[in-house]
Amino acid sequence: MHALDLLRHQVKETYAWLELMVSDVSQKQANWQPPGTANSTGAVYAHLMITADVGFNSQLHGGMPLIATDWAGRVGLSEMYPAGDWGYLDSLSTAELERRVDMSAWGVGIWKGLDVYNVHGIYHPRLHGGEIACLKGLQGGHGLPPLPFED
Repeated sequence: MHALDLLRHQVKETYAWLELMVSDVSQKQANWQPPGTANSTGAVYAHLMITADVGFNSQLHGGMPLIATDWAGRVGLSEMYPAGDWGYLDSLSTAELERRVDMSAWGVGIWKGLDVYNVHGIYHPRLHGGEIACLKGLQGGHGLPPLPFED
């Protein structure tokens, strides 16, 4: 398998897993405020989707995020962010992965495109997916969905 194919596969599988994670979350569960200073499931999911949108579409590709263009006015924090194809994964090139991305506005210096894809495509969704599983469990729900190879 080519390295680009592996990265595409990992990102697609990560977001498929995340969508499975939130597929059974009701509006009430999404808005439930846990004790202490933790965020609600809806707030965690919105944070994750918005930062990925900005990371892929603005920081890496130099365009406008979907939340400011195609989805402008259609995303409220009381609803889940639309799932779907964000446009660049299938056309991903080695040159994009090696491209320098200025992340100094966020205090993290210069990254490579690969770093952006790893963070927003794999690490960040998996981290917050686990957080969502915990929030579901705290509400008496089933935290992690079964893995595709589990019976």
